[in-house]
Amino acid sequence: MADLVVDATLDDTNRDLKAILHEFEHCGQDAKEYWNIWGQSDVADAMGSFANNWYIHRQAIKSRLSKLSDRVNKACSTWDQADKQLSDSLKVNHGHQGGS
Repeated sequence: MADLVVDATLDDTNRDLKAILHEFEHCGQDAKEYWNIWGQSDVADAMGSFANNWYIHRQAIKSRLSKLSDRVNKACSTWDQADKQLSDSLKVNHGHQGGS
């Protein structure tokens, strides 16, 4: 009989996706906060232009990350349910251990 071996990779992936999504949701605030550190106005303008352009792409990436995170979260939940069902099916009822 083959053993089913599953490590915590799915849970790790789920946690990491949520962390990445959190960073994407808050990185727009960072760009505005750092506006003054660039010094020269042409550098600040270039960085502002980059941040504004990146905003468009960031929204698309956030949308895809959110969908992927939802799917991985559902897979984790489904795996936990399946694991519990398999575990419960292997438990022996101590009052009826088979035989006569």
